[in-house]
Amino acid sequence: MDSPFTVVITYDQLMLLIMGLFMVVGAMRGFYREVITTAGLVALLAILLQPALAAPIINYASKFVRLVLAFIASRGSVDLPTLMSYYEKITVPFDGSNPYAFLIIALVGFVLLSYGTRNGKDVTALSRILGGVLGLLNGYLVIFLFKEYIVKYIRQKYIQQGALAMAQETPGQVSVALKDLPTGGLLEANRWQIVIILLGVIAALLFVSTATGMSLKKKKDKGG
Repeated sequence: MDSPFTVVITYDQLMLLIMGLFMVVGAMRGFYREVITTAGLVALLAILLQPALAAPIINYASKFVRLVLAFIASRGSVDLPTLMSYYEKITVPFDGSNPYAFLIIALVGFVLLSYGTRNGKDVTALSRILGGVLGLLNGYLVIFLFKEYIVKYIRQKYIQQGALAMAQETPGQVSVALKDLPTGGLLEANRWQIVIILLGVIAALLFVSTATGMSLKKKKDKGG
């Protein structure tokens, strides 16, 4: 039975909210900035499909973070035995066997860095339209990747522990429940239509731009 203080949000509602926000920001940024973000998200999608590609890098990152934390915990000691004693005690929530916590951090950091840049002022109306459409696609990719990383992290963590940990609810606690969370892939159910439609609109707009000679950037005025 749900708590009266539980806020229930469906996955589709959250997805539409995120896509709408990304559409608005994408229209402000323009096509060229959005396509760079799309390329980065596609790279993160490739890592999701083949996590072994990132395993060596994440292993090194895990060891480096543990070493830095050990150096801080030992108050800057450079004595190797002392440093290693702290190093062995420190654990981080990611490594090559379960890289998803690292990928969550990478995704959030990439989105903040990408959308923290200055909005474009020299973009045309067409560039803003394309940026908005690409923003919809980027929002879809972000919410999908975030969901998949969390689900896979929890699943892998349970496998490593060999049991499912049951969380006890605190009386009177306010919680947010995400309902109807899909378990399929990127093109699950009817969501493949979203990707196909968005890619089709982008292709059509680029074709119109090429056929009519419309520019995605404002032409600079000649002279002073």
